[in-house]
Amino acid sequence: MQIPQPLRASLQHTNYSCGERVKSLGILSQAVEAAKRMRILLVFVAILYMSSYLVGWYLISIKSPLAVETAQAITASVLTETPFTAIVQSLQGGKLLQAVLITFLVNLTTGAFLTTTLPGTIPLVGALGTIAITLFRGFAIGVTYPEILASSVAGFVLGFGTLVLEWGAYVFSGAAGIHIALAPVMPRRYGVQSRWSAFKAAWKDAARVYVIVIILLALGAIWEMTGILLALRPT
Repeated sequence: MQIPQPLRASLQHTNYSCGERVKSLGILSQAVEAAKRMRILLVFVAILYMSSYLVGWYLISIKSPLAVETAQAITASVLTETPFTAIVQSLQGGKLLQAVLITFLVNLTTGAFLTTTLPGTIPLVGALGTIAITLFRGFAIGVTYPEILASSVAGFVLGFGTLVLEWGAYVFSGAAGIHIALAPVMPRRYGVQSRWSAFKAAWKDAARVYVIVIILLALGAIWEMTGILLALRPT
């Protein structure tokens, strides 16, 4: 029996769509499995962020000179330095997509990969670097975000959503960095004897986990930039 050409084309399109959907689910499944292998590190990094955030929050609440100076320095850099100025200009010009793209790329490259994952290429010492960045970032958020969260209901919603999404992404990227740094030191954690094999396995896990990092940072950029754009519009 000969299948009509339109029906054949429709079936081929359906099969292709199903195949792409299965492939996407497979990628997400691998990301989740890799994250499970890092679950202890994920909890550890999350605790580091939360504890340093609380320290920053407490110090800014009592007007500690260190916290106040840090908050002022961060605010000044956001207002005067690239790429923050480019993001602000994009939003002022109503270019939401451009602002989202810049924010996403900066957070992915500088915020996640270069500062929290790439240091893991240095065995053990790289883990200490990622931990230091994590503690400083949590402290910096702690001294700046309370004012945003307390400003208004809209400010709380915007700030809290951004905090959860971007912070979540950095927890995964930081855990991936520590995961890589520990691999050559403790290769048996990966079921191998070779330090090089363990190092490569850790990088594969990190690549899989970055699917989650990318999703969270993309959502975070959309949430943050959309909220700021709406706030900038005259009432």
